[in-house]
Amino acid sequence: MVLSMESIATRKKCFICEQQSEDGIEVLGKFLCTNCQEKLIDLSPFDESYDFYKQKMIDIWEGYMKGIRYENRI
Repeated sequence: MVLSMESIATRKKCFICEQQSEDGIEVLGKFLCTNCQEKLIDLSPFDESYDFYKQKMIDIWEGYMKGIRYENRI
């Protein structure tokens, strides 16, 4: 597979799986690839990986909240 310089520049590291991807979204400043988004959507509390994904989402929230002063919190 040959990647152009433009393609390499648009790849980001997923916060959950740590893989490089061009497709995904940012949630509170952290990139989530399409693969992980799909896993989160289909995740059930009874899945083995539920606690892993839950903790990753908590980490995103806590990282975001660190940058907000107390008086600005909801």
